[in-house]
Amino acid sequence: MSSPDAPVLLAMASEDRGEALLPLLDGLGLTGQLISDVEALLFHTRSAVPSALILEHQLISQVTQLDLVALLRRRKSLSNVPMICLGPDDTEVHAATLNSGADIYIELPTQPKVIEANLRRLWARREVDLALRGSLKELREMEQAFKASERMKDDLTHMLVHDLKSPIASVMGLLEHTVDIIKDSPNTETPVELLTLARVEAQHLLSLAANILDVRRMKEGHMPYHPARITSLTDVAQQALGDVNGAPRDRNFSFLVKPEAEELFADAGLLRRVLANLFSNGIKHTRRGGYIDFRAWKRGEKYVLSVRDDGEGIPEADLKRIFNAFEQSRHTVHDRYDTGMGLTFCKMAVEKHGGEIWVESKVGRGSTFFFTLPTDVQKDVTRQTLVDDVMALN
Repeated sequence: MSSPDAPVLLAMASEDRGEALLPLLDGLGLTGQLISDVEALLFHTRSAVPSALILEHQLISQVTQLDLVALLRRRKSLSNVPMICLGPDDTEVHAATLNSGADIYIELPTQPKVIEANLRRLWARREVDLALRGSLKELREMEQAFKASERMKDDLTHMLVHDLKSPIASVMGLLEHTVDIIKDSPNTETPVELLTLARVEAQHLLSLAANILDVRRMKEGHMPYHPARITSLTDVAQQALGDVNGAPRDRNFSFLVKPEAEELFADAGLLRRVLANLFSNGIKHTRRGGYIDFRAWKRGEKYVLSVRDDGEGIPEADLKRIFNAFEQSRHTVHDRYDTGMGLTFCKMAVEKHGGEIWVESKVGRGSTFFFTLPTDVQKDVTRQTLVDDVMALN
């Protein structure tokens, strides 16, 4: 769409007529650009969009083999540009010009005031059109946001039905079975095992709730962020593994942190949560006896951290949306429904640090999640703190 600051293009067969119209444009606060050649007109309008077009029929008639007005109007960039044609007192020419796409046809000879009045009218209509288009764009964006919100609600309902219902039912069933065993048998080993499973399922529920709440807090800018010097990344990673419930003892874990990556600057709590979620994701998508390893090294001005597993892998179609809440939901190899809220949390937490996260994977050959942290987060701490303070005030 043309800019209000762009000149009005005067396409005239006679430069004298074009020069006569320039003072008229000055009175409207507009600038004019004169063109007196059809080839120059077509070339100029291919790359530049005027604020309005004033065409003289005498110039148009120089190319009888094509409908110049229709050709200009078909160009997407000129489809909404005001267009006035000046021509003879000829009913057929008048009608044909309007049918080709001109907004107004003014018969010559005429007074400059007539052209000025029509140009004012077109300009006012153009401003209204621009305002309506802007309002329509805002309404469409609001509609898209509303639909996204509705999809989120539907996905949340779906998750509540499928994902939360299963561990709740498991906990209830395990507890009821445990009560029956305690009543009927003095053997305490089986109840302990069942209670342990119940605790695992309850912890799974707690993790889901925590990720959902924390993703919401991050989106609203209310998530605490306190980066500080970490002296041992290996310790943080091992603590993160200890935070993972389920069956990490049934997988083979390894840690390899290069010496230059042991000390870094980050929010230890958020980093620990990110690693715990990635370890948990690896456990959910690998079978017992599988391998999961953690690596970290320095590359340029960034630290690169990775968590690799030899599990089921991720279909290529899902790779682009794997970090979007609910969109990557799928069953794990253990037949547990995975909403992916943990990966959404990871993405937001990493970006909070000024880093990025991505995944490389092939179906049947496992996945590797990479994320980066800047080597000097301190530069961004003051700015981030100010942003958080402003958002908190709002």
